[in-house]
Amino acid sequence: MSDSEKHSISSVADEKLGHNDTSRSSALPSATSAIDSHDEAIMKRARRKVDLYVLPLTILLYFLSFLDRSNVGNAKVAGFQKDTKLTNHQYSVGLTIFYVSYIMVDIPSNLVTKKLGPNRHLPTLAFLWGLITICQGTIKNYGGFVGARFCLGLIEGGLSPGVIFYLSSFYRREDMQLRMSLLYCATALAGGFSGLLAAAIQQMDGALGHKGWQWIFYIEGGATMLLAIFIFLVMPASPATFKWFTPEENAAYNKALHGSWVEKDVGPINVRQGLSAFLDPQALFLAVITFTNGCMLAGLGYFSGPVIKSLGYSNTKTQLLTVPPFAVAAVVSITVAFLSDKYQQRGYAAGSMSLCAVIGYAIFYTSTNKHTLYGSIFLQVIGVYATAPAIAAWITNNTWPHYKRGTMIGLGLMTTSCGSILSTWLFDDPPRYHKGTSINLALACAMCVCPLVTRFYYDRQNQTKAAIRASGQFDDSYESRKRLGDSHPSYIYAL
Repeated sequence: MSDSEKHSISSVADEKLGHNDTSRSSALPSATSAIDSHDEAIMKRARRKVDLYVLPLTILLYFLSFLDRSNVGNAKVAGFQKDTKLTNHQYSVGLTIFYVSYIMVDIPSNLVTKKLGPNRHLPTLAFLWGLITICQGTIKNYGGFVGARFCLGLIEGGLSPGVIFYLSSFYRREDMQLRMSLLYCATALAGGFSGLLAAAIQQMDGALGHKGWQWIFYIEGGATMLLAIFIFLVMPASPATFKWFTPEENAAYNKALHGSWVEKDVGPINVRQGLSAFLDPQALFLAVITFTNGCMLAGLGYFSGPVIKSLGYSNTKTQLLTVPPFAVAAVVSITVAFLSDKYQQRGYAAGSMSLCAVIGYAIFYTSTNKHTLYGSIFLQVIGVYATAPAIAAWITNNTWPHYKRGTMIGLGLMTTSCGSILSTWLFDDPPRYHKGTSINLALACAMCVCPLVTRFYYDRQNQTKAAIRASGQFDDSYESRKRLGDSHPSYIYAL
């Protein structure tokens, strides 16, 4: 069959179903609008503009968020815990309280984002958490630490759901994982760059009468505030109002988006749509994956420095040695995301990367060689960080309509935060950290199996929907699609 014949068939299917039902596998895990080759070329040109203008702003926000939440680990290496006289228990409580307040705003935050506009709300959050980060440099006791971390979580909690929701309005379903991977690379780069930056900043110890760990908070928080002002001034509100599009690009790109998300109108806040996310079976599968990933993600962010230091390295060398694992993870994450987008396979990508984490934690638990232990951290970071984008893309790909998707994003981030809370209590038995390593090994095994189970569930659902479509016995009106959401026969789940 020629390419032109394939395109003609896919266009007819789009007009009937609102989705492109052709595939590179048994069921297409995305939906593409019915646009001709001329419009497709224009759409790709417009997408490059979004990639060059919108995506870097969200990546920068994510980078600043993870830099400012995890730099407490670098500060600990530089003497923060010793100078503030915090016990290990008190330090863990401070890390935990961040996620308690973070969870409180995960789901309602998108409602605020919609009300204020993401281009105003998200950079405002960044400015505020930058200010709180600076304030952490003035902490003198346990009460100040807990209060600062609670406020930081309360502000940062609105960023992740807001950014994911924002990007889902700028990209088609099939384009999401590569962009989500670039977004999550910001967390890996923040993990690596924070060590590099901290190694330099802690050399300012004693400057103007302040400790090195204080300068870490001052400089990184101040940089966040300045960059937040810049983002506030340049961040676009939506694809429809993106000023760098030509009229032709605007029409083609928004046509493609509407075909992909089957979104004609959003309407007022719909509570029923939001509640439907909690009743969807896929929510349980995704919750298990996000919980396990969140626990390991936070553990690596907060404790990779102390774990590496326990191998016998100096403070400065420890800060520097945290950089390579996260840098390699960023490259692997982008590569896996590119392949996942090319072959439209989220489940296999998540499952295979999770296996790297299993191997990494198993080696760290069993080995006694210093260099082998450090090498195993590479596998841990790669496995955990490369899995996260696939899961985030799954959540945005496979939930509809608008408010159900927003709620599912918030729910996924909430369970991620619950896993992060667990991680703050796992690494209190240096130098081998057997408790944290064994628990993370078990969680990595679960994270390896669950994506495959979830993919099987989606595949069975797609087969059932295909049979219904073949029978022709279903209501394909827009009203029916919006009422049934992603359970409608024309909505094909991403695999």
